[in-house]
Amino acid sequence: MSESESASKENSVFILRYAEVGIKGKRARGMMEGKIRTNFRDLLSRLGDSCEIRSSRGRIFVSGFKSEDNVRSALSRTMGIKSFSHATEIRIKSIEDILDYCKSRFPSQLKGKKFAVRARRAGGQSFTSMDIARAVGDSLYSFSAGVDLGNPDLEINVEVRDNRAYIFTDSQNGPGGLPIGSEGRVAALVSGGIDSPVAAWYLLKRGCMVDYVFISLAHPADTVEFLKSIRSLIKFWSSGYIPSINIVDGTPLLEEILLSGKVRVPNITYKRTLYEIAKRIALEKNGNGIVTGESIGQVSSQTPANLMAINAGFDFPVFRPLVGLDKDEITEVARRIGTFPETSMGEFCSLFSQEVVLRADPEIIKSDFSSVLGLEEMVRTRVQISASEIDDVIESLQKSNLLSSEIPEGAYAFDLRAPLDFREWHYPGAVNIGLKQLKDTLIQEGKWDRPVVFYCTKGLQSAYAAGIARKMGIDSYFVPIDSLRRNQAKKVTQ
Repeated sequence: MSESESASKENSVFILRYAEVGIKGKRARGMMEGKIRTNFRDLLSRLGDSCEIRSSRGRIFVSGFKSEDNVRSALSRTMGIKSFSHATEIRIKSIEDILDYCKSRFPSQLKGKKFAVRARRAGGQSFTSMDIARAVGDSLYSFSAGVDLGNPDLEINVEVRDNRAYIFTDSQNGPGGLPIGSEGRVAALVSGGIDSPVAAWYLLKRGCMVDYVFISLAHPADTVEFLKSIRSLIKFWSSGYIPSINIVDGTPLLEEILLSGKVRVPNITYKRTLYEIAKRIALEKNGNGIVTGESIGQVSSQTPANLMAINAGFDFPVFRPLVGLDKDEITEVARRIGTFPETSMGEFCSLFSQEVVLRADPEIIKSDFSSVLGLEEMVRTRVQISASEIDDVIESLQKSNLLSSEIPEGAYAFDLRAPLDFREWHYPGAVNIGLKQLKDTLIQEGKWDRPVVFYCTKGLQSAYAAGIARKMGIDSYFVPIDSLRRNQAKKVTQ
């Protein structure tokens, strides 16, 4: 290959930039750069692509890929990357090589537009960044509508490093933060709601490997919602490690905490118990803390006084990345990262709606928690699934779901809402009971010769009740109240 051919050769590359990583010491920066490369390769390989990567003076260069779209998709989800640009790389001997390329590429793009040239360089060239900007600007001026350094229609960027120039016109933001795997491991308490998956995402962004812990109260219905909520986190955002997914049967806790009557502050004691379960699972993986989706004042268990009471005597770090965000802000992030739930059955706090305490006494919480039994067994018997199994498990659970769209003719119907709501509207023939009366009601009736159907305000309580009844050998289901209202309205108008 001749020198002129070598100088004119063009390559398609992506330039990766980081922010926080760049201010680390030499050893930490090298480690983190390595994790960025590894994690990006991981995400790119899931798209069926591969690449070549090299680093130079605070930049990472990606080449040899099959698809620009694949690279953009993977880079936009690689933690630690602040921004990236798709550039053309040319080998240069002098500034003239840069001018030749720019004059071959940009004249048609500049017609009727104002432009600006931004130049940077690193290496021992005989010209400066200002020389580059001035020369490129002069060579393209006659093709344009003029120069506008403040608000150009087209911005031409030229980065020169040693004997290579990188020329690009766009820059796209990455997620920023630190590369996953650089800051240890944590366990996230995640529900099927909006907040907790976002909290887990923020810990991924801070460089933590995140494992997932779910306390199921209405399996399989709520388990499906949980798996759907973390599917995007694992498929699109988690890279460079294998997350642990843990599903704990939490129904014994409702017996112990809500229905037994021996716990004085059920809503706070329940949350404290979840912390302990997550802590034990985290320690199995040498975790450094647990993550929750709590935001101050969002629900009764999240007042500052109650958070203090929950933490009293809990000797393990609790990370609350959403603590200062409101619901709209959290929802915006959930939509952006792909974790916003398709449906919502409500969360555990709805089960304690009649037991609200805003300023719990830490000593009472300690006493209540000490009376809760069986945590070791719950942790020991939890179900663990791999990331690759999520879709298959969701499909399998949906086939065995307790959800129904209507109450079959002749079925027994139970309304689990508050008496006031029941009096305002209820399904014809439904009987109003609370969860505390559930088991006694099912036992007293003896053998059930027809299906039993439950409904409540959002779905979680009725799904729990249907699961308990199913364990007792009763043909049982739960129905969303909105479906009942619609079906009933149709019958009335027919």
